[in-house]
Amino acid sequence: MSKKIANLNLQLFGGMVNPDIEAQTDIAIQNEMKTAIENGDSEAFVQAQVKMAQGIQDRILREAKAAINEDVNDESVMAKRGLNPLTSEEKKYYNEVIGAGGFAGVEQLVPATVFDRVFEDLRQNHPLLSEIDFVNTTGVTEWITRNSECEAAWWGALTVAIVKKLEASFKKEKTELFKLSAYVPVAKAMLDLGPTWLDKFVREILLESLAIALELAIVAGTGKEQPIGMLKNLLGAVVDGVYPDKNATALNDLKPVSLGTSVMAPLTKGGKRAVPSVLIMVNPLDYWAKIFPNTTMLSAAGTYVYGVLPIPAKIIQSVAVPQNKLIAGMAKDYFMGVGSIQKIEHSDHYRFLDDERTYIAKQYANGKPIDNDSFLVFDITNLKAPEGIDVKVTNIDDFPVV
Repeated sequence: MSKKIANLNLQLFGGMVNPDIEAQTDIAIQNEMKTAIENGDSEAFVQAQVKMAQGIQDRILREAKAAINEDVNDESVMAKRGLNPLTSEEKKYYNEVIGAGGFAGVEQLVPATVFDRVFEDLRQNHPLLSEIDFVNTTGVTEWITRNSECEAAWWGALTVAIVKKLEASFKKEKTELFKLSAYVPVAKAMLDLGPTWLDKFVREILLESLAIALELAIVAGTGKEQPIGMLKNLLGAVVDGVYPDKNATALNDLKPVSLGTSVMAPLTKGGKRAVPSVLIMVNPLDYWAKIFPNTTMLSAAGTYVYGVLPIPAKIIQSVAVPQNKLIAGMAKDYFMGVGSIQKIEHSDHYRFLDDERTYIAKQYANGKPIDNDSFLVFDITNLKAPEGIDVKVTNIDDFPVV
């Protein structure tokens, strides 16, 4: 191959990219975003998010160039590439963006169908978010929640006392939607690909940005300009808008008596409701070091089965859960309201390259557990592997470089 042709191939496909290195880079950037959110460092968050967006942009440009000879109007080809057939409203919007040379000056709002697909992808690709009930609260300023378990119906005359008793079982709460921003750097090369690829780019950036921020908020949100997380004590002393963490109860094994008395029984709220299944959330490190050894067994057929528990439960790994903590509850007991979408606006504060301009996509949302008893928090520091199994967690830095 001549040097000229080799250079052309490098230009066309962006050079050879090691998928393992790319995946490690993605994880590192996600950890940067997580740390920035936890520390309230908006500058670090923007830097990490823009790096993530540029990585997505580079990958999509490579995919588009590799697909140059494919029929992007063929639905099977589009599905393979992660492309969606666009509605007429979506085509009109993206063509307006391309014609304007970017999102700046485009007055039309992002079509709601774009965000519908983003949330559909969130549910499919992120286990915790797939369990949470997202409710569209556009135009809603209050939501109704229970003060206690629903009262049973009864026979008798309808009186004022009965009406008051029913009213006392519910309460109104302000939605007070909070802004969640995603930063989108768009190069001219991305606009040149056309509306279908631009849609894929926008959706992927929103997907990854929302996934990280929403998961952190649902699990550990402080309540200060963000949702209240499952870890928080709704009845604790709120300091400067921040809710305190719940005290964690020690859980040292996964035996039936422990899970029955410490997890399932409290979630029945004194026997007032049935608990058909429970969601168990742990940090990935704790899952593999503590939960996996306790829930994996050798079957009579000679094959291993995992996720075996004496209670009806679904185990989910989430980096948002602190190490040595376990959260248990029913997913339906967490409410997440999502508000309306505004137009994507431009920002001159974060302009990293001459041929790019950074835009801000804003999503409005808020959420909280239905009540303080909805989710239980456990300390699994002393949760041991079954007898006869020696589990040692090795730091990845201890492995030799090959």
